[in-house]
Amino acid sequence: MIIALQIILIFFIPYLIIRFKDFKLTKMLGTIGSAYLFGLFAALLIYLVNLLGLEFSLNKDVGEISSFGAIAIGIPLLLFSSNLKQAKKLSKMVLVSFLVLIVSVVVVTTVVFYLFGKNIPNGDILSAGAIGLYTGGTPNFNAIFNIFGMDSQTIALANLSDIIIGAVFYVFLLTLAKPFVRLFLKDSKSLYLTDDTFIENSEEFNVKDFKTNKPLLKTVLLAFLMAVVGAGIGVLIWIIQGMREGRMFDALIPSLLISVTVFGIIGSFNKKVRETKGNNIVGHYLILVFSFALASAINFSEITGDFSKLILLYGIITVGSFVVAMIISRFFKIDADCMIVCAAAGIYGPAFIPAITKQLKNDSLTAPGLIVGSIGYAIGTFIGLLLGLLYAL
Repeated sequence: MIIALQIILIFFIPYLIIRFKDFKLTKMLGTIGSAYLFGLFAALLIYLVNLLGLEFSLNKDVGEISSFGAIAIGIPLLLFSSNLKQAKKLSKMVLVSFLVLIVSVVVVTTVVFYLFGKNIPNGDILSAGAIGLYTGGTPNFNAIFNIFGMDSQTIALANLSDIIIGAVFYVFLLTLAKPFVRLFLKDSKSLYLTDDTFIENSEEFNVKDFKTNKPLLKTVLLAFLMAVVGAGIGVLIWIIQGMREGRMFDALIPSLLISVTVFGIIGSFNKKVRETKGNNIVGHYLILVFSFALASAINFSEITGDFSKLILLYGIITVGSFVVAMIISRFFKIDADCMIVCAAAGIYGPAFIPAITKQLKNDSLTAPGLIVGSIGYAIGTFIGLLLGLLYAL
């Protein structure tokens, strides 16, 4: 009975969040933030029930299977909808600005790791995740954690830390960022695209218009088969390594998540796959399933002082990366608006770009911001994975 209720909640709560994504709370927190909030609420209720002396817990296997399955299929569906082909239309300034952001994140995270992060349990993985997060987005963040085999409790707390830091810094971007950055960088007088383009924000959608159709079912099946192939490669690696008992997932999970990312990028270059209506909605829904399942698995009795260290780690990296990107941008003569939008695209992903460009009163940066945000989704996992291997040495 408890398992059945758990499965219903894992898949129904994310549906409600997407269905009512225009509510004030959801708009304020974002859909992923809302999924974590409701998951945390469920975990808190379980914790309080246990404090009263009633033994109650969620099934760990159900939560992990649901979360792994959701993110493995959700990642390629989100990448299918990305605008990677449009990157060739970006001006040199936009490309350089996004590259500056990536370099800044890598440099700041590396310095912070060696000075502070390596003294935190799982500091190497947490720092690698930060690189994936701030060059790509939440899917990259969690993919890196799962590739390195980090426990679900720490993953959930890392996500909670990011939500807290992200909310505070987002207010800064909307209010004080432009006057602050303009003290160091020139005003906007640049061309951001070499050719006209029309880019849809794949994370903006009207769920009321969503309809299942044959092409969509085919792309969902394609994403599922990609996940199966990735898992199969992982099992094969485990067999080659001698089929050590209890270690199959050590090979399966990294292979699965790396494979679906690569396959998703390849699929995005196929016009039929890329333009299938509904890929983004299904992919986004599955990321919410993962987020809710993860947050609901938090054991509040196991939260320690390390949580405050996580907030400090991600706070320093967020602010530090922005400041370093701003300083480097001055040498490349990148204008203030371009720097802010490219930083937002890396730190937050495409979903937040329209609000940022509207606040900046510079709609000409909306399409470039969406494009570089999609590029971040495609490469963030690989950059974080590479640096994570370096930090582990």
